[in-house]
Amino acid sequence: MLPERTEAVLAAVLACPVCSGDLRHHSTSVTCVQCSAVFKLHGHIPVFLKEPVTIPPENHRSNPIGAEFETILREGKDFVLHIGAGVSAQRYPNCIEFERRPFRHTDVIGDAHSLPFRAGSFDRVFAFNVFEHLAEPQKAAAEILRVLKPGGSVAIHSAFLQAVHEAPHHYFNATEFGLRKWFSSFEVERCHVSGNFAPGMMLAYLMSSVINTAKEGGAALDNVMRLRNTTLGEWADLWAGTGHHPGGFEILQSLPQSAQSKIAAGFELVARKR
Repeated sequence: MLPERTEAVLAAVLACPVCSGDLRHHSTSVTCVQCSAVFKLHGHIPVFLKEPVTIPPENHRSNPIGAEFETILREGKDFVLHIGAGVSAQRYPNCIEFERRPFRHTDVIGDAHSLPFRAGSFDRVFAFNVFEHLAEPQKAAAEILRVLKPGGSVAIHSAFLQAVHEAPHHYFNATEFGLRKWFSSFEVERCHVSGNFAPGMMLAYLMSSVINTAKEGGAALDNVMRLRNTTLGEWADLWAGTGHHPGGFEILQSLPQSAQSKIAAGFELVARKR
């Protein structure tokens, strides 16, 4: 088990995200010995982003990562990089928390497409509910491969049937085949539906999103109640061509585009060559 984390432990695995060179730590910044790139500190946290650091709201909450992964952290046998850790329940001495914003236990702020760590540094990498928000997920997967030790493992959760969240940085809802494509350079041990993404949770999430979006889109309260009182069977019959429009159908069809885009089945894009 690693000792209580110190600045020396973090410094031992950090590297310049530009050239992978060694870093020299100063009181208010970190500089690369090789390419002379300069990175600021946010308090004691090194920041490897070009844009200014944004502060998360105090009431921000993050989803639990799951008992299996909490056990790995609690046992402390492996050195873990937790990408997108958010508001973690507690600090673990064997875990480096990596984020784009400073949360309670954030150790490093940066971009998952260019991880500021030395090659072969970590036994495990966690990235839960992160990859749908990455503009180039396959590039981020390659970075994870680089910073893992030989035989090291990665565990991710990524959305498939989920409404838009954290706009405008929600780029992908990947199928199993998409995930396998992103991580094709790895030996995939399993790619399965975990309990937090199981069909019942998916349905609850989508229905909650539909109701909330109808409210936010300006639907009258009585129309929202009509929508709430419909049954799954009515919607299934509509799609099968054996039933009529359920109560609330036209409400959803007439929502503003800004609202529809959060819960739509897809998009039509028309573009022109420059």
